[in-house]
Amino acid sequence: MKNKVIAIIPARYESLRFPKKLLYKINGKSILEHTYLNAKKCASLDDIYIATDSKIIFDMVKKFNAKCLMTSVECKNGTDRIIEAIENYELLNEANIIVNVQGDHPKIEPETIDLSIKALLNDESAIASTAVTKINYSIAKNENVVKCVFDCQNNALYFSRSLIPHSKNFEKINYYYHIGLYVYKKDFLLKLKKLKETKCQLLEDLEQLKILENGYKMKVAIVNDIPLSVDVFEDIKKVEKILCQ
Repeated sequence: MKNKVIAIIPARYESLRFPKKLLYKINGKSILEHTYLNAKKCASLDDIYIATDSKIIFDMVKKFNAKCLMTSVECKNGTDRIIEAIENYELLNEANIIVNVQGDHPKIEPETIDLSIKALLNDESAIASTAVTKINYSIAKNENVVKCVFDCQNNALYFSRSLIPHSKNFEKINYYYHIGLYVYKKDFLLKLKKLKETKCQLLEDLEQLKILENGYKMKVAIVNDIPLSVDVFEDIKKVEKILCQ
């Protein structure tokens, strides 16, 4: 049976560090529209939806002819928003693979999404997958950059804001930057909501650790892509530079 793969882009109206950032326009298009158009180039996706808590975003999405789903303002994060959408909209039940594409990644490569989907589909025992890319020490030492370590079969072992793996020759080893893209088996997403928060998840403030700490397998796709993320207003200049090329 062919897998049906649907991407959902969570789009919260307010953001603590950069309010209303998804509405900010570059080259006449909002950051959210740039992200959506990039995802549309991905050959593995059967459909794309945007899930939001805002009528303003809903109306904007309709103007660029994307499918939009309303969700509540109570969702704590993008994963919760996607789970709520799955529970509330029957049209999502036909999918068995759900891709969480971050709305503030306007230049994520379609191949990154493709490879992450394939990583999950190629291992029946895994319930999720994500993407990483090789970085040097000068980038890895930044605590705002989340790193990932994985085993010989590309199963994620741990994610951290700290410098991992540790080495005395820290400037000569490979580090892997975790790209905030997730691919899930839909049935697992419904279980994920019921899992209690875990120790390392809370210490690192990384929700994906809850999956590993509960003993589930997450695959890692190694890609050649560092998608620009718009976290604060200062990020706009570097994103504009790339999008305007």
